[in-house]
Amino acid sequence: MQSQTTKRWRRSTRWIHDRRRQRLAVPPATGVETEVHKHGVFEIRLVGGERRNVLGRSTIDRLEELVASPPAGTRAIVITAAPPDFCAGYDLVEAARGGAEELIANEKNFESFRQSKIPIVAALQGNVIGGGVELALSSDVRVASPETRLSLPASKLGLVYSEAGVRLVVEMVGESVARALFLGGRDITADAALAMGLITDIVGREQLRRQALDLATAIASWSDVATSGNRQILDVIAGRIAVDTGELRLASFAPEGDLYQSLAHFVARRSRTYRRSGLR
Repeated sequence: MQSQTTKRWRRSTRWIHDRRRQRLAVPPATGVETEVHKHGVFEIRLVGGERRNVLGRSTIDRLEELVASPPAGTRAIVITAAPPDFCAGYDLVEAARGGAEELIANEKNFESFRQSKIPIVAALQGNVIGGGVELALSSDVRVASPETRLSLPASKLGLVYSEAGVRLVVEMVGESVARALFLGGRDITADAALAMGLITDIVGREQLRRQALDLATAIASWSDVATSGNRQILDVIAGRIAVDTGELRLASFAPEGDLYQSLAHFVARRSRTYRRSGLR
């Protein structure tokens, strides 16, 4: 009888020990997958949907590495995410294990996004929180599904945000809305984001990824010199980078360049139209 009781006790304590070990186990980091599409479109996809695509150090570093050094021939980048959410912010479990100040709202997070010469399109869905908002706003163009909500719960967490992160939000939504986000805990719905110009389109979840890829394909089809130059000048105006904007503009006037060819095609089409109409 005592032997059976001892066995049951051992099985019970082993079960409790296993349960504790499961609860204390380090959850997996959000994975990052890539796909090269036609016409120079490069897709980067967050694949940690079960943890709402939270951003740990390794995930951020991988994102930045891919944006800084995309495959040769990349002309547009698309950021997508496994459902249900685009990104629930920084990985608080990882932060709680130490080094939170190196992860959460770090000044250098997404720096390669802000300095990239390649346009970046983000497809937003579900919750876009904290670091997810930074990731989204560090992209050039954003499309979203109807249920998308953006929020920055910094004060609720007891966090003083980085100057770079606050500046990014102020640039995009204005000081008043930024104060409502950081101090008042306001959420931004997809409709409000569209009205503010934060996103360009609202599309159903089923069409979201396709819409973002189609937009990137259109961007990639245009002049690489013009697209890259215009992106850099926009970043100069926003105060993100410092480059010679005059040099960027003059590069588009290079002989045999895209602008030269566009002008030649325009003149040729106009001449054909005049000939068909009998005009001289």
